[in-house]
Amino acid sequence: MGAPLDRRRGAGRRRSDTQDTRAVRGLLHDLGHEMTTLSYLVEAVRGDVSLPHDSSSRLELLALEMSRLLDLITHGLGGMDETAERGPVNLREMVTQLTRLAGLTHGAAVELLPGPEPAPEVNAVVLWRVLSNVIDNAARAAGPGGHVRVAIRQNGATVVEVTDDGPGFGAGPPGTASLGLDIVTSLLEACGGSLEVTPAASAGTSVRVRLPGVAAVPAGARQRLDR
Repeated sequence: MGAPLDRRRGAGRRRSDTQDTRAVRGLLHDLGHEMTTLSYLVEAVRGDVSLPHDSSSRLELLALEMSRLLDLITHGLGGMDETAERGPVNLREMVTQLTRLAGLTHGAAVELLPGPEPAPEVNAVVLWRVLSNVIDNAARAAGPGGHVRVAIRQNGATVVEVTDDGPGFGAGPPGTASLGLDIVTSLLEACGGSLEVTPAASAGTSVRVRLPGVAAVPAGARQRLDR
C-alpha cells in the first residue's frame, strides 16, 4: 500500500485535493456574491429616508437573500451533492426574484419574457446558484441603462436563455464572470445539464442554460392553459 506520506503525495490524493479546492472555491465565490447583493439591498433601504413605496419589496428581497445564503451554507456543509434533494422547483418564480435582484444591484433593465411555467426536478440550491451567476453576470455586463432579456423555453428540455446588450463576453467591466461561468458549467455537468455561451444577434452575449430532465407544468399553470 505504501507509506502514508507516499499516499498523500500520490495522484489520488492530489486529485481529491483539487476537487475539494474547486468545490470550496466555488462555494466561497457564491457566498461572496450573495453577501454583495445583500449589502446593496441594505444600503438601498438605509438610504431611503422617505421610505418609498417599494421599501417593502426591497425588504422582502433582503429576507430572501438571507434565506438563500443560509441555504448555500447548509448545502456546503452537507457536502455539496448537486444530485441530492431533488424536487420540483417553480422556475418562473425563482427567475422573477433573480431578475429583480439583478436589476436593483446593477441598474440594468432586466426583463423576464412571458412563457411557460415549468417545474424542473432539480436541487433548488444548485439551480439558484446557476441562474444567479448567469443573470447577475448579464446585468453587470449591461450596466446602468443596459438591458437584459430572460426567456424560459420548453422543447423537450427546459432552457433558460439570458441575453444582454453589453460589450460582449470578456469585454465587460472587471469582475468574476469567468469564474462564475466555470462554476455554472461544473454544477450543470454534475447534474446532467449544459451551458452554451454565444454572441448575441446584435451586441452582447447570449447564455443558454439547459436543465436536466423533463419538467412538469405546475397544476395552477395547467388550469390556466386549459381555460
